[in-house]
Amino acid sequence: MSEKQKKSKAQVVPAPFAKKAPRPGEAGAGDKQSKATPQAAGRRKRGRLLVWGSLLLTVFLPSVLVALYYAFVAADQYAVETRFAVRSASAQLNGGLLNSLGLSVGGSNDSYIVMEYIHSREILKRIDKKLNLKEKYHVPTFDLWARLPDDISYEDFLDYWKSMVHVGIDRTSHIITVKVYAFTAQDARDIARAILTESERMVNELSERARIDALAYARQEVSKAEERLRRIRHEFLKFRSNTQQIDPTKQAQVQVTIIGKLETQLSELQAKLAEARSYLSERAPTVVFLKNRITALKSQIRKEKLKLGKKKSAVSARDGASRTFSKVLTEYEALLVEREFAEKLYISALSGLEQARILANEQQRYLATFVKPYVPDEALYPRRVRNTIFVFLSLLLAWALGTLMVQSVRDRM
Repeated sequence: MSEKQKKSKAQVVPAPFAKKAPRPGEAGAGDKQSKATPQAAGRRKRGRLLVWGSLLLTVFLPSVLVALYYAFVAADQYAVETRFAVRSASAQLNGGLLNSLGLSVGGSNDSYIVMEYIHSREILKRIDKKLNLKEKYHVPTFDLWARLPDDISYEDFLDYWKSMVHVGIDRTSHIITVKVYAFTAQDARDIARAILTESERMVNELSERARIDALAYARQEVSKAEERLRRIRHEFLKFRSNTQQIDPTKQAQVQVTIIGKLETQLSELQAKLAEARSYLSERAPTVVFLKNRITALKSQIRKEKLKLGKKKSAVSARDGASRTFSKVLTEYEALLVEREFAEKLYISALSGLEQARILANEQQRYLATFVKPYVPDEALYPRRVRNTIFVFLSLLLAWALGTLMVQSVRDRM
């Protein structure tokens, strides 16, 4: 073999990803690479120190502080729970007196009113006046977080009251649940009892206005019924004076009976006269007597019919009299119906007034308390272990999310 062939076989082909040897003039390239590696390692080390430092400052240190607070500083809190519902002890007024006023004796809305009232400034003032709440909630000297601060405004005191008294309601049964927190067991029980007392007083005040309005309305209805009955009686007096009849119905029955008897006699005499004419002359004493009797009966019948009223048209006396008396009877019956209605209305108004008076003196609403306040045996709050774990996990989650966000931003830069 020639010398050139030996050289070509001895030559090695480099791999595609093999590092190229530095060209002439690039002798410092290896020095730069050796210098870049310690810098990257230093940056990674500082990054790890920063991550662990942030974990220590934002997670472990606050968690340790929270654990120390709950272990040595946090004051014991006693919780008292009571449950009740707003109920009505009386029925609706007869005749719908309260409904006509747009009021009701009780309802589900009262539960929501009581719920809002327990967190109101009014009940806070009343209970504070009775039990001196500021002194009771100022007891734990070292627990500055839980106790009531000094020289607090009433608005802040109301916010503190809402944090120490929790109120909930079942929207189906409208049962109200009140949970009271205090630093002693006796104080928690006393505050819960005061809340029940003030809530019951408030719901009775709500119905007091309704009772007063119902009583005034019942009296007004009685006055109207009396005035109407008085006016109807005056109309009756005027009617009887004008017609000179006490009871036109009975008078009509009497007149009809008299006229009926006279007409019966007239029919009998007319029959006898027809029989006498069959065998006697017109001048015969019997015929003349019967004619005179018939004439007298007809005159008497006309007089009796005239007693029923004056003739109104050019028809027979009976038709005219009946039409006039029918008008009198129509007026009388209208007055009679109106008087009966006025009397029934007056009786109903009197009954409503009596019931309104009874209801005005009764307790309309009350709190049906089926879970009464009690003195707790031990302080269940604050939940030290659970709260500490919760704070630790929350801070850890927040730290992890923050770290991921920061790393994502650094990778994009």
